[in-house]
Amino acid sequence: MARLATYDYRALGRLLRARLEDDGRGWRVCAAEIGVCASDLSRICNGQSVSAPKVIAVCDWLKLSFRAFYDPPDAAALECETPQMFHGKSTETEGQADVG
Repeated sequence: MARLATYDYRALGRLLRARLEDDGRGWRVCAAEIGVCASDLSRICNGQSVSAPKVIAVCDWLKLSFRAFYDPPDAAALECETPQMFHGKSTETEGQADVG
């Protein structure tokens, strides 16, 4: 099976933790400066995922590209079959009159 795209939150977390420890002002102060909350910093430092805007804000604060931690999919994953469009039929609405 082909590997899908991933994001290396652990590597980002290691860099963030080191920077926060070097900074010395405390996580809440740094979080306010970054534009996230302290619990978001904790999640990242523990290798957990957060939303893309929060990742971008943290990477901007670290002066790093957010793409530095992006691991693209294998080429085979990009070649996977495109799913067909929804055909408009549902087992939940089958047999019901059209409302219009």
